[in-house]
Amino acid sequence: MAERLSSSDMSSLLAERGPIHVHVGATVILDGEPPPFEELLAHVESRLPLVPRFRQRVTETPLGLTNPSWEDAPGFDLRWHVRQSALPSPGDRAQLRELIGRIMSQPLDLTRPLWQLYLIEGLEGGTHAVLSKTHHALVDGVSAVDVGTILLDPNPEGTEISVPDDPWEPDQTSGEMLFVRAATDRIRVPLRSARRAAKGALTMPRETASKVRKTAEGFAGLAAGGPAAPPSSLNVRIGRDRRVAYVAADLQAIKDARGEGGATVNDVILAVATGALRRFLSDRQGGMPDYLIGLVPVSIRRPDEKLELGNRITTLMVPLPLSEPDPVRRLEKIRDDTERLKRSAQADAASLIIEATGWAPPTINRVLADVMARPLVWNLVVSNVPGPQMPFYLLGRRMLEVYPFVPLSPQGHALSIGVVSYDGGVYFGLAGDRDAIADLDQLASALEQSLAEQTG
Repeated sequence: MAERLSSSDMSSLLAERGPIHVHVGATVILDGEPPPFEELLAHVESRLPLVPRFRQRVTETPLGLTNPSWEDAPGFDLRWHVRQSALPSPGDRAQLRELIGRIMSQPLDLTRPLWQLYLIEGLEGGTHAVLSKTHHALVDGVSAVDVGTILLDPNPEGTEISVPDDPWEPDQTSGEMLFVRAATDRIRVPLRSARRAAKGALTMPRETASKVRKTAEGFAGLAAGGPAAPPSSLNVRIGRDRRVAYVAADLQAIKDARGEGGATVNDVILAVATGALRRFLSDRQGGMPDYLIGLVPVSIRRPDEKLELGNRITTLMVPLPLSEPDPVRRLEKIRDDTERLKRSAQADAASLIIEATGWAPPTINRVLADVMARPLVWNLVVSNVPGPQMPFYLLGRRMLEVYPFVPLSPQGHALSIGVVSYDGGVYFGLAGDRDAIADLDQLASALEQSLAEQTG
């Protein structure tokens, strides 16, 4: 049975307009010589039964009665999705980043399954790279780690995974069946949701009424403009093309920097990013505002949903105190703000904007998605995803580093910062508009200085 796109997935799909593309990704650096391409193809094909969504495409419903659905893609071509590239040997990290930027500048084909994988050869130091590129509507950053783990193995010898004996064949659904399904869902889903809401209101009337009121107030606040994000040189009109930069850090050093005041690892990472932005913007034309508003995704994925695809996230809009010169005070301010925001209705309101789209026809989905797309509600995304704290392998080659790619969306947001922890390391992936943030390498240098300051 085909699965409808969730309301959060629909928001991601609707964000793809003009020069805005919303694929996420990761650059993985692996030890040793790259595997033969045919061996990689066979490996990916052997694992695809574990993630059927990777053979599915987005299919519109007739008359737009309800959200599109994930349907099996006829004529699925694995070689179109898994690709091979090479740097002029020995390729350095700057050449790798240039290649990654060019690949991530190209939007995915919405008529095909929404992912690609690149094997990149010729990297210096006896290493090679693998780049994943996946549309945000297919998978969010948290479950992207899980999907990557399916392609990887916890030991060099690999893992025996049972797969169906019969070859995969697409389930082709007629337009008439899609119409019937969509019409049925338009009736069933609201009734089921209404029954759930009514039951909750009967069993917890006071608590339910209070939560609904607080959430509605928070939603109204965000819709009216939310926190006042100041103008900055990061918030300019962007084009299609991207550039990337990478910085590595030690996880234990970041944990030690939490201090005794109850700060989290995520608070330290936000403080490091704030210190880097302070240095970077103070040297740029346009100057440094007193603060920026960081859009910080927070996973609300339950443990039993760990290997499911799709988005289960809410967001916090965290003030980043650029005017604070003391790294200790910066961390304290961020800790206090994130604690306050987690207890407030803001997180509920932010997720309500996404979840509310599940109650409305697709035409209204677009209007609600636009609420979060107002250009000066926030200045940049800072996304931190915890990864596995043990080594992983791809066809016997150990994964050394992993750098995330967070898309630039909506229009007017020229910089994003993605962070992944893995095997004792913390890896910052910076993504910028190629023209607006031509000095992205300077931000990477400022980030290294801020790390030394915050963890020293």
